[in-house]
Amino acid sequence: MVMFILSSLFLIAAAFIIGAILGNLAKSLSPKSNSVSESSTRAADARLSSLPLLGTPANDDVRKSAKEAAAMIPPAEPIPAPDPARSGRGPRTAAKTAAPTARARPAAKAVRNPRQDDKNRPSLLKAARRGRPDKLTQINGIGTIIQSKLFTLGIYHHDQIAAWTADEAAWISEELGFPGRAQREDWVKQASDLMKAKAKPKAASNKAAPRPARTGKNG
Repeated sequence: MVMFILSSLFLIAAAFIIGAILGNLAKSLSPKSNSVSESSTRAADARLSSLPLLGTPANDDVRKSAKEAAAMIPPAEPIPAPDPARSGRGPRTAAKTAAPTARARPAAKAVRNPRQDDKNRPSLLKAARRGRPDKLTQINGIGTIIQSKLFTLGIYHHDQIAAWTADEAAWISEELGFPGRAQREDWVKQASDLMKAKAKPKAASNKAAPRPARTGKNG
């Protein structure tokens, strides 16, 4: 069995070798011919080499047509420069006309704060009379903080507030940091009412006080 396999393999190898030798002899004896692929590539190269020659006239025609179209457009007319002599507005006249417009808008006047004018400052005291300030909190709108500020300014008594003018009340309101508050809450009238209320008990006590009876001398 083994001998049969070996003999068959030997025969196959011998047949392969003989076929290869015969194929080489047939190629060497046959004439050489150009392949189809080589011929096609050569034809393509020839076509590509002829393309620039065909494209040149077309490009020339496009350039000629563009030049002809540009030549047909008329040139733009130049804009004449304005003559300052005819218009009568040279650089000096323009400056003169601009000056009145600038002067026509005067600057807004600054509004002075009432407390900036010392004429509106009321009479102030360095200290309370007899060291006893009035209770300014009795006036509606004056709290403990505003009362301390009024003491710092030199306002200690109701009669000082009752004597204020409108400008003086505005001056105090600005100093306190509450513009127009004294006028709105009518501190002057309230202070004058408190002064009148204080004066009534004194007058009543003077009238009610009995006079001592005179005793006659018996002889």
